[in-house]
Amino acid sequence: MTAKRKIPRYFVLGLAAILSLFLFRVASQGYDLYCVHKETVKTQAKVDSLKKENAQLEQEKENLGDIHYIEKVARNEHNMVGKNEIPLFMIDGKDKAKASGK
Repeated sequence: MTAKRKIPRYFVLGLAAILSLFLFRVASQGYDLYCVHKETVKTQAKVDSLKKENAQLEQEKENLGDIHYIEKVARNEHNMVGKNEIPLFMIDGKDKAKASGK
């Protein structure tokens, strides 16, 4: 008969503890990596958004040299009128009721 060798209990417990610590560390690093990846995706989306905004601002900067663009912005955004023009404002039904006091 062959003698079966018995593994000491403290060795098994020590090995289990080391394995548990190793698995905990791997899981912790995996989660940290996931968080960094998520932050990278979020930051890249923000960078793309800022690049689009920058391109729009560059286009507007170029348009500021065009007199027709400046006139359009002045009329649409600031309600300005040209020389010898009479301003005409259209009031829809909801605003008309407010203006007449109903």
